[in-house]
Amino acid sequence: MKSLRARLLVGMIGSLVLLLFVFGLVIDAAIEYMLVREFDFYLETVARTLAAAVETDGTHVEVKLVPEALPDIQQAEGELFSQYWTEDGAVLAKSANLAHGDLPRFAGPIGQPQVQPLTLPDGRRARGAGLRFPINRRPRAPERSLSVPPGRDAYLTLVVARDTTDLASHVRQLRGLLLAAGAGAMTAGAFVSWVVIQHSLRPLHRLAAAIAAIREDDLSARLPAATRPREIAPLVERLNELLERLEDAFARQRTLTADIAHELRTPVAGILSTAGVILTTDRSTAEYREALEDVRSIARRMRIMTDNLLMLARLDSQPAPLQREPVPIRELVEWGWHACHEKAMIRRLSFQNAVSGALVWETDRNALAMIMANLLDNAVEYANESGRIRVTANRSTDAVAIVVANTGCELTQDQIARVFDRFWRADAARKDASLHVGLGLALVRRLVTSLGGTANAAAAEGEFSVCIRLPSIERRAAVD
Repeated sequence: MKSLRARLLVGMIGSLVLLLFVFGLVIDAAIEYMLVREFDFYLETVARTLAAAVETDGTHVEVKLVPEALPDIQQAEGELFSQYWTEDGAVLAKSANLAHGDLPRFAGPIGQPQVQPLTLPDGRRARGAGLRFPINRRPRAPERSLSVPPGRDAYLTLVVARDTTDLASHVRQLRGLLLAAGAGAMTAGAFVSWVVIQHSLRPLHRLAAAIAAIREDDLSARLPAATRPREIAPLVERLNELLERLEDAFARQRTLTADIAHELRTPVAGILSTAGVILTTDRSTAEYREALEDVRSIARRMRIMTDNLLMLARLDSQPAPLQREPVPIRELVEWGWHACHEKAMIRRLSFQNAVSGALVWETDRNALAMIMANLLDNAVEYANESGRIRVTANRSTDAVAIVVANTGCELTQDQIARVFDRFWRADAARKDASLHVGLGLALVRRLVTSLGGTANAAAAEGEFSVCIRLPSIERRAAVD
């Protein structure tokens, strides 16, 4: 069931039906209990009244029978029956409507009526009260007497019964009323539930309309949360956060597109300028070779930039699976330095590899090699003339920290916070047409993140440093 309205309606109606069913059962049981209890109380009253009316003068016993013998007792619906027994089980007397049968004989403790259901001789269902009681001895002239041997029976057993056909009819009528009332309440409840659900879902419809009004070319709009119900407010807040992230993402995309165009414009302009100069007049073979070398150098820079962009795109979309193996850190630093030591010699830079030769860390060799190559290349590019580059590493129980530092830093703290942004350079005018276009450190951070680590930059006393921290396999597994 995909409709929220249908789910809520079914849930509310189902709950209402369940409550009405349980409530109906309780009411039905309570009413039936009260009617039966009143019915039984009447039987007990009749039994006690008849027992109290039994008298003997020692020779004869006078008894009274229902219904004709009790004109003062209010008649209830249902035919009354009564029957007496002596102690030895002989029938002493019974009402005229029992001419063709007997009631079952039962009784509770002496003087305490016992009520139970029974079946009349004609098959009708009834309830009866059985009472065993002592005979009252009073000298008087008998009105209606039966001979009982003196001193033989000190107690009699009386059963008074009443037909329950009318009682069962009343119970059925009350159950019918309960069913009708329940059906009416369920219908009214379903209508009220539908109205309440319709009213409650209106904020969602208004929210959907507000979302639909947001244009794709203007993501600065935000959804008002103050006027929304409390339950929807978290959803509105999350949507506003999503809009903010989307706005930032589109802004970064526009900036990235502009940066790529700006970065490509310089080498393309260089290629066109070189080709234009060469084509203006005939040149010697050496001049053509020199021009082609310039074009190839520019093309290499463009290829490196596109390779870095493709690598970042792959890491963003679907990170490559890691191949973990023991990697000697010092050896990897030396390999990274070998690729840029010629440029470092031209700028008279000193290099110190302070990483212990015994430090081995289990990680992805290719990813860490690319990280070190970019960090060292960045350090060589931005160190001051005759400056210093130093690499250190410290190992703890659950991580290794590698720091690459270079002198000659002139960045402010605000600029340091942006060094990992793509295409960011301290030179806002981008006059430098060198190899660095602001992708090296962005690629470093993305690679470190793929290894489960962190990369941070800092500057102090003219020295710029990048610290990468790589967790152990066990630590990363626990975090994942």
